[in-house]
Amino acid sequence: MLPILYQNHDVILYSYPLLMGLGWGVAYQLFFAKADIGKKYAQLLYWGIFLSAWIGSKLFFYFTSNSSATEDILSQTSFWTGGGFVFYGGLIFALLFISIYKLFKFPLTELTLWVMLTALTFGHAIGRIGCLLAGCCYGKETNMWWGIELHGAHRHPTQALEAIGLFVIGFIVLKSGPSLKTLAKYFLGYGALRFGIEFLRGDEIRGHWGPFTPSQWISLGLVAAGIFTVYLNGIRRLGQSKPK
Repeated sequence: MLPILYQNHDVILYSYPLLMGLGWGVAYQLFFAKADIGKKYAQLLYWGIFLSAWIGSKLFFYFTSNSSATEDILSQTSFWTGGGFVFYGGLIFALLFISIYKLFKFPLTELTLWVMLTALTFGHAIGRIGCLLAGCCYGKETNMWWGIELHGAHRHPTQALEAIGLFVIGFIVLKSGPSLKTLAKYFLGYGALRFGIEFLRGDEIRGHWGPFTPSQWISLGLVAAGIFTVYLNGIRRLGQSKPK
């Protein structure tokens, strides 16, 4: 755990915001390198997603936390500008923004969606490295060889495992190219990865909804979306193969 990378008098470099910023920066570079909808609309899409994801991830942290310490934090500036993010909240709010963007009939191509998905996956992976350095999203205690010393115990390296899984998914998405099948691979891949990782997580502040954590329920929804996307892709290919 290395929450502070550098400190010299009043100059402090924190690992979590640095890696999170790096993740968004890498996503920015990947997105604008290939997006084909024009600079004006690309800027609108990127920054709209950024703000929506920020707000959504914060609100999900608030509503899914089982700690009484969250009761009054919505009015605190430090809550909105500091740590405490839930990825799925950001993803859901980002998808809502994209839906509104499409409602206004702004341009959005299949290539741009693929670039967004690639940027999301690699940016998310880098962000999880920030979680590892900061010590958040930590795992349960374990005696397995891969355990790391964190918060006074030998724990599952859940942040590192998720980062590795995300890099693998990112390269699969990158290699697959723009298509519904690629979107299905992401839904299925990350949904399954996150569902499994949640069993190893030890930060109980997230709470449970019945037998699963909120993130596991959303992961199941993501897997279902992946299966439905595979079905849609099959319908599309069937329609394209029929003689005209």
